[in-house]
Amino acid sequence: MRLRLTPLLALPLLLTLGTTQAEPTASPGPASKRPGFLVSELVTMPHPMRLIRQDPQRFGVSSEQMERLRSEIMEVYPAQLHQRVQAAWSLERSIRHAVLEEGKDSAAVADQIDELVRLKREATDIRIEALNRFRALLEPEQYQAVMAASAEPSGSR
Repeated sequence: MRLRLTPLLALPLLLTLGTTQAEPTASPGPASKRPGFLVSELVTMPHPMRLIRQDPQRFGVSSEQMERLRSEIMEVYPAQLHQRVQAAWSLERSIRHAVLEEGKDSAAVADQIDELVRLKREATDIRIEALNRFRALLEPEQYQAVMAASAEPSGSR
């Protein structure tokens, strides 16, 4: 049985607070000055590798741990995630265009919304898997320190 989300059910899924920034290959629109594009995440979660790459000593990450983080997380998950974020961005752009420029209603973009929700769910699953792998590779104290730093305003993205 396929669950068909109605536009009213899908809307809360689309109106999330977090964003994922993909590689700077496109911009949100012609008036944008941003060097990348943003896709709202289904569930906002920290991005701990950014903090660790900036200052591994701050969290006591050894060179062996850093190598494992690179090989078991950075070489595996970003490619999977990036593919879905790019596809989601393209769908978001297409949906915005259809609604704002072409005047289409929610029924006309329902299949695109379903696909967008599927992509965001897959991206969320990948992020959860990566965070759990991240937790397994660090000592509990290191993990807690990185999560605390990720919660700081400048550390979450």
